[in-house]
Amino acid sequence: MQIIPLVSVIVPVYNVEMYIEECLDSIVKQTYQELQIIVVDDGSTDMSNQKVKSYLSDSRVQFIEQANKGLSGARNTGLKAANGKYVLFVDSDDYLEVNAIKELVYLMEKDQVDLIRFNGRAFLDELNEPIEQNNYDFSHRLKEEILYTQNLFEMNRRTFASPVYLYMVKREVIEKNTLSFYEGILHEDELFTTQIFLNSHSMIYANAFYYNRRYRENSIMTNQSQERLKRTVESYVIIFKELEKLYLNKEYSKEQKKLIKRQMLSIYSGLKKNGLTKKNKDSELIGNNVISLIDKLFIKFKELNNKNLT
Repeated sequence: MQIIPLVSVIVPVYNVEMYIEECLDSIVKQTYQELQIIVVDDGSTDMSNQKVKSYLSDSRVQFIEQANKGLSGARNTGLKAANGKYVLFVDSDDYLEVNAIKELVYLMEKDQVDLIRFNGRAFLDELNEPIEQNNYDFSHRLKEEILYTQNLFEMNRRTFASPVYLYMVKREVIEKNTLSFYEGILHEDELFTTQIFLNSHSMIYANAFYYNRRYRENSIMTNQSQERLKRTVESYVIIFKELEKLYLNKEYSKEQKKLIKRQMLSIYSGLKKNGLTKKNKDSELIGNNVISLIDKLFIKFKELNNKNLT
């Protein structure tokens, strides 16, 4: 008798009363039914929790309410409650295609892999119009029906995308390596997803747009206030330093360290390019232990080359 694996779907919720029903409908109506749907209300002050409670008649839905801890804290709570073979993250203002989980599980079971990557479609709130430049499409580098093993780090280094909702991962990878989201920062996926790659030994790619990512006014992704920019700088400094610790860890191979360094260079370059280092003294010091003069010259060369092309 074939065993149908359980999938734990983690949905962090905070003040999304306008969107939570569309999100949960897309999960409970999946063609794949063996689900543990963990909804974590992270101290919402609107009607989000009331709308979630209408789904509790479905025995697969587990509802957890907690004081506000932020996105990382809500996801960590979900991870502690998860008991499925696989874990999938869905943000509460987004939604899945109805056949997403069934097809992802089939592919993971077929090849017995740790991780699967898939595409995401971005759209503007209310208009439901695609934002082509923000779509997550990895088909220019990754190919279907290829088992990425020893070249896993090289391919991810060249095709990195941090949003954790673009992956389904074997829970054993998270549990065995005691992985969790760093709490109290923004852009926590930059660190968590890197750690997932470092601890996964096999990966496949599904060239399908299973995830629908909503861009809305005043969301975490679109808020560009001075306070938001300040938190962004502080968060990236923390992420950089955590990546630096990983890089200096002797347990990681040369190929793994290339992936880590790629992420560090991306953060370093981004902070320098946007002049954000001047707003945070700590950010001026990052990279002294790992990023060499050659790295800095390479970044400068790329910037000059890009200017010439434009």
